[in-house]
Amino acid sequence: MLNIRKEFKDLKPKAVKGVFVPGEEVEVEVYEFTDLGVKLSVNSEYRGLAYKNEVFKDLHKGQKFKAYIKELRSDGLIDISFNPPGGKGVFDLAADILKRLKCSGGKLPFNDASSPKVIRENFNVSKKVFKRAIAYLYKGRKIEFTGSGICESGKKTKGGKL
Repeated sequence: MLNIRKEFKDLKPKAVKGVFVPGEEVEVEVYEFTDLGVKLSVNSEYRGLAYKNEVFKDLHKGQKFKAYIKELRSDGLIDISFNPPGGKGVFDLAADILKRLKCSGGKLPFNDASSPKVIRENFNVSKKVFKRAIAYLYKGRKIEFTGSGICESGKKTKGGKL
C-alpha cells in the first residue's frame, strides 16, 4: 500500500448490509492496482474491488467515473462492475456497433470468432458481452455474418466476404 493518499487509507474497508444494493450506480475513483484487480474508492467512503478479469479498459490512478455495485458480499467487501446491470451494457454495445457499421460503410472485421484481446482493444468489453450484442443484432435482423466479420443487413457481398 505504498503511495496511497491518506484519504484512501481512511476509507471504510467493509459495508454493512443495506448500505448498497446490487446494480446501484456509484461514483468510484481508482487508487491501487493489485494482482486481484483494481481497488476503488466507492462514493468517497468505502473500499471496493473490480476483478482484473472484468476490467476491459485502461485505467489510471485518480481516475473517477460511474460504476455499479456487483455484489455486497457476506463478509462486507464490495465487488464493483463497470458494466450496467440487467443487460443494459449489451444494448449500449449493440447501438455502438450499429453506429460503427454506419461510419465504416456497413462492414466491420469483427465477429463471434474474433479473439477476446481484439474485442477488448476495440470495444472495451468482454467477448461474452460482445457475442451477446451481435446475437441481439442478428436476431433483430440488423446485421449479417460474413466470412470475416459482420455487415449491416442487406450489405453482404458475394461469397460472404468483406
